[in-house]
Amino acid sequence: MPEINLDDCDGCGECVPVCPVEALTVVDHKVTVTKSDDCQYCGNCEEACPTNAISCPYEIVLG
Repeated sequence: MPEINLDDCDGCGECVPVCPVEALTVVDHKVTVTKSDDCQYCGNCEEACPTNAISCPYEIVLG
């Protein structure tokens, strides 16, 4: 699931429309992951964030 640094997030919402599963929402001027089970770890939100407040750590599972 994306990790959001709330100190860096300015609530611009640029990450919300790039999420293919609509897992992000702006609440009280901060982004939150509202559908964590739906997250596909695509990294679109991380790339779209102009303040670098989002990181998408994930494991690559081969098999």
